[in-house]
Amino acid sequence: MHLVRQAMLFSSLLFLNIQPTYVLAVTASSEHHIVRQCAVARKMPVNSTTHFAAETYYYDKAPLNGSIPVIVAVSSDLSKVGGIEAGLTTARTTNERGSVGVLGVLNTAIKVVAPVDINNNEGFERKISMRAVELSAGTFGDPSRFMQMLPGVVSDNDKFNDFIVRGGNPAETLFIVDNIEIPSINQLALSDTTGGFVSMIDNAAIQQMTLHTDAYDSKYDQRLSAVVEISTRKEGKTETHVESEVGLAGAGGSISRPWGQDGSMFISGRQSILHLLTNDIGLNGVPIYRNSLLRADKRIDERNNWWGLSLTGIDSIAIHPSPTDSFETNPYDIAYKGWRNTTGINWQHIFSNRLFGVTSLSNSEQSQSVLENAQLLRNAAIYSENTSDGITTLKYDGTLQAKPWLTLTAGVRTSLDRLNYEVEQPLGLQNPYSESAVPTDAMSFNRKFATFSSAEYSQAAALLPHGMKLVAGERLSQWAIVGSNIWTPKLLFMAPVFGMLAHVGYAEYAQLPPSLYILSFSNQETLKPIRSRHITGGLDVVDTRRARVSIEAYQKRYLDYPVAVNYPQLSLANIADTFGQAFLMFPMTSKGVGLTRGVELSLDYKPISRLILSSAVTYSRSWYSGLDGVLRRGNFDLPVVANIAGNMRAGRGLQVSFRFSGASGKPYTPDNLPLSLAQNRDVYDLTKVNGVRAEVYRRLDFRVEQSHILNKGTFTWHIGLNNALGTTNFYSNEWRPRAGDSGVLAQDQMPRFPDGGVKYSFGGH
Repeated sequence: MHLVRQAMLFSSLLFLNIQPTYVLAVTASSEHHIVRQCAVARKMPVNSTTHFAAETYYYDKAPLNGSIPVIVAVSSDLSKVGGIEAGLTTARTTNERGSVGVLGVLNTAIKVVAPVDINNNEGFERKISMRAVELSAGTFGDPSRFMQMLPGVVSDNDKFNDFIVRGGNPAETLFIVDNIEIPSINQLALSDTTGGFVSMIDNAAIQQMTLHTDAYDSKYDQRLSAVVEISTRKEGKTETHVESEVGLAGAGGSISRPWGQDGSMFISGRQSILHLLTNDIGLNGVPIYRNSLLRADKRIDERNNWWGLSLTGIDSIAIHPSPTDSFETNPYDIAYKGWRNTTGINWQHIFSNRLFGVTSLSNSEQSQSVLENAQLLRNAAIYSENTSDGITTLKYDGTLQAKPWLTLTAGVRTSLDRLNYEVEQPLGLQNPYSESAVPTDAMSFNRKFATFSSAEYSQAAALLPHGMKLVAGERLSQWAIVGSNIWTPKLLFMAPVFGMLAHVGYAEYAQLPPSLYILSFSNQETLKPIRSRHITGGLDVVDTRRARVSIEAYQKRYLDYPVAVNYPQLSLANIADTFGQAFLMFPMTSKGVGLTRGVELSLDYKPISRLILSSAVTYSRSWYSGLDGVLRRGNFDLPVVANIAGNMRAGRGLQVSFRFSGASGKPYTPDNLPLSLAQNRDVYDLTKVNGVRAEVYRRLDFRVEQSHILNKGTFTWHIGLNNALGTTNFYSNEWRPRAGDSGVLAQDQMPRFPDGGVKYSFGGH
């Protein structure tokens, strides 16, 4: 039936009295039935050499967008086909038969289809399927850990899933799920970082992820380095599907099912189990967490549909280092509890086949309590925090196909930010950047208030002759909490060069420092948004059925980065996830600068039908200054990072995957040994800030999975081994306060660690 429907569609196009050789957008599938059609464009010029004709087809079953028109364009030259489509992202895809098709993934922008090779509005984006994540070795099936394998991405510590994009900081990435901004998608995530232990979103819910790193759209709320966009909306008809699983990441399950004729629902939940197996996973404690996700979508009529979700995570951990272990480097008892929820809804209305808009309303809440006691000070409380953040966001995005060659997008966003912070650092702390043994920076504050932020943006994408494209955009953002307004432009140019797609771009972005740092001391008066200026370029060298090779280059300049007032070498850019460590709160000012540069090589290769290989190699450097203005190596300055991964279908439902990761050693600041020994603590040698580099990082991971048909369902088991060679990979040096003059002890990243689990699923897919 599928072939018959495609043949009928192709025959109807032949009736248009043109001479088609290629059909650009074949969107009819076995789940979608064409029920009516109407012409929306006559034969018209796209450029000086090409004409196209278009038809609009409506589907009677379209759970993604309702009856949204999809433009089908035809031409005798596939590289010069032109057209538009409303509400669906068009991408050049090649199926097993080698034919070109359309990805029907919901987007809030009308995409220009032609030329087919330059159909997006940004320089580089990486699309990731959840099946690739689940099969990958060394990731525990966690999306954020999979991101650490991509070009231009590194991790701070492979025990956690935070990642750094193009030399930035883990807090510089925005997460969006179904057009709803999520402050954090991870469990055990502090309010000032996007990393954590494991994702809150069930893998069964995710249909596709996209990592935006290069001149990304002006519509996204500002982040300095990257945007991760997650879609949970399944393309095509939804059938009832149930999954249950048990693994090291937890035990849980999910169910997806139709909701009437034109909707669907998904519910999932998960509970950690590690605390039932051990009392220490290398953190002097074990995290306990649970999460749930509820999402739904519904088509109201052929012009209106809505979708929404509610994501909740609850977690805690008690860290209790042994007070009698002379090798212990962390003399602090830490108790943490956290809770976070994001609930949002989107409404899409199609005004015409050239104009549609999406209204989004969401609310996010996050609260956490942290208590730290110093074992060496008779368990005196040295830090306590009871904080809650709430943000209610209303935004509207509109897209207009003004001309066959011109697409306009614009939107507005406003949010009410609610902050309730009670923080105490009563005794101050001994700072390793200070040569004085006297604890400093004691502070206490209790702030409860609401503040506003807003933004507007506009963007134009224009097709030019000879297969070229120009995208220009701007965004004006306002933050009342620091009294700042910042205008950020974007410009991107794409063109074919000797049969290869090339792009160059310039973009600026801005982002507030974390609220906890803004509200401490008098930082609200001295801090302002951090800014970054990106210059990017890239080339798709090879793009065939068997191989894809791309090269990307970038430079980012940072301005107004928060730096310590009393420690002229210290920048917030060099502070990552401090989970399990003593907090360092200090007065700051926005006078830091930074510079990152890099070149990325990405290779995907399919030598045979059963084997897929991928490789990502990045050369990059990063430097940041403190208040003294001196550029020094950043904490995440890893000149060479390489990842090689493979997956092989071995038959009988068996799949084997591997990953090898290698990187330059981490930079670190050595201790001033005479002062450290005299004061029995870490005192940094400030003449060598990040001046020493550790040994090379190496890690090899394996994973094996097999599926069996069992009682009308599918039973799947998997086992894996992370860091199979047991390589010792350096993370940091920490002082041993109970070991006399023994000095520091190297803290390592993930040791050899097993993975495993079972899953049973039944129903449709």
